Amino acid sequence: MFVPRVDFVSEKLSVDIAVIGAGFGGSLAALLLHRIGFRVVLLERGSHPRFALGESSTPTADLVLRDLARQYDLPFLGTISRYGEWQQAFPDVVRGPKRGFSYFYHRPEEEFVSYADHRNELYVAASQDEVHADTHWLRSDVDTLFVRQVESAGIPYFDHTQVTIQSDKPSWQLTGLREGASSITIAAEFLIDATGKAAFLPQTLGLTPIGDRMRTHSQAIFAHMEGVTPWETLLNQQHGSLDDYPFPCDAAALHHLLQDAWMWQLRFDNGVTSVGIASSIPPHGNKRTSSAQQQWETTLQRYPSLAQQFATARVVAPGNEVCQTSRLQRQWSRFCGDNWALLPHTAGFVDPLYSSGIAQTVCGVERLCSLLERSWQREDMPARLQQYSQAMEAELDLLDELISGSYAAMSRFDLFVPYSMLYFAAATNYETERLATGFQPNQAMLCAADPAFRTMVSKVHQQLIQALQTPPDGQRYGRFFQVVAEAIAPFNIAGLCDTTVNNLYRYTAVDKS
Repeated sequence: MFVPRVDFVSEKLSVDIAVIGAGFGGSLAALLLHRIGFRVVLLERGSHPRFALGESSTPTADLVLRDLARQYDLPFLGTISRYGEWQQAFPDVVRGPKRGFSYFYHRPEEEFVSYADHRNELYVAASQDEVHADTHWLRSDVDTLFVRQVESAGIPYFDHTQVTIQSDKPSWQLTGLREGASSITIAAEFLIDATGKAAFLPQTLGLTPIGDRMRTHSQAIFAHMEGVTPWETLLNQQHGSLDDYPFPCDAAALHHLLQDAWMWQLRFDNGVTSVGIASSIPPHGNKRTSSAQQQWETTLQRYPSLAQQFATARVVAPGNEVCQTSRLQRQWSRFCGDNWALLPHTAGFVDPLYSSGIAQTVCGVERLCSLLERSWQREDMPARLQQYSQAMEAELDLLDELISGSYAAMSRFDLFVPYSMLYFAAATNYETERLATGFQPNQAMLCAADPAFRTMVSKVHQQLIQALQTPPDGQRYGRFFQVVAEAIAPFNIAGLCDTTVNNLYRYTAVDKS
């Protein structure tokens, strides 16, 4: 039998740094390192465009993007840091406006009722108008935009490439097998893992997973849908006027707080809405036994207003049914070595509550690229890498404490609202300090390495656990609200815990110009 010959093409490459994983974090790292002057290669097992979660930006992320745009002469980073500029410059790269955070508290088997005093609602502004708003990222489009920037910069980029490590001494020796019967051999002095949950380096190096130590225990179901009725439409049917509200609730990271769970809704400009339900699971459980579709249908049956909102919705991605995760929490025992480092989304993850993922990634990339520029092959490089690792550990630990407490209070809106103020105090303090001082190499996001702030959070968390043992007393601003207000006072630069605003915080946005 005749067998046609397939030519096998082999290529060799010697670089300073190999970045594995071409999501936006890996591409951003490659771009910054290239601008610094390193020889870089970007490797990707799959290709773009592809579906991904992690879609909601924040003022923290956008502040960092604007700084990076100026420092590294990458104007597109500044453009995508504001909704208005993005809309004009990249009209074909899908995004949505994010004016802030909106929350709605539901009771099972009851229709949602919006009261004049907004007792079961919470709005926290993150921008002063839509032009300057943060954004929701349609990751299939945004990750592709980043990869195209990598290619335009002339950085070697290999997709559809399965990477294996042959050795790590004296430098890393990598082999990449590509589709189409070709291979690439790479010698690299340093590796950066941007593969996220796939965890290429942790798996290869045999690192220990320690996610079971985390306080938060949750999993999620998710999909992209069309035909989702704007929540504002349902509110308008009850109020007749929405003038009370500081911004449109759908132009935000919209949260429906349920019993031991919460639903996110991120609305894009193309009519698609990213939807998911993150729910508590038992500490030693992996995931629920019912299917994702069954969980979805059960939720709509229990919450009639959500059933009304999704009456005409249909799934459009990643397949044609709702998808399910295992436990969301994960973390590795080490985040770096002398000649390798993990980006934040590879190092660990807590939960999408508070939309921290994009900010963690861009802060981590900035910190890592800065230290490599300052300390490359110098004696202080291992110590700098440990500082990088410690900052990420602090950020994960703080988010875990904030989010686990928020889950504990999910069914008690009188406790959830004040406890959430801890996050907003952390965010506004970090953003204000960042504007005043610029990038600081050892500064952790969200005041995560501030001893006074961390001590305060831990004390409030303990008082939350005690408050949960006491039935609601019917007071909107009860004892726990006052506890939080007093605790955050030294950090409250945004007018949080204000009893006069009826949970509608209009002026918490930091000017990120």
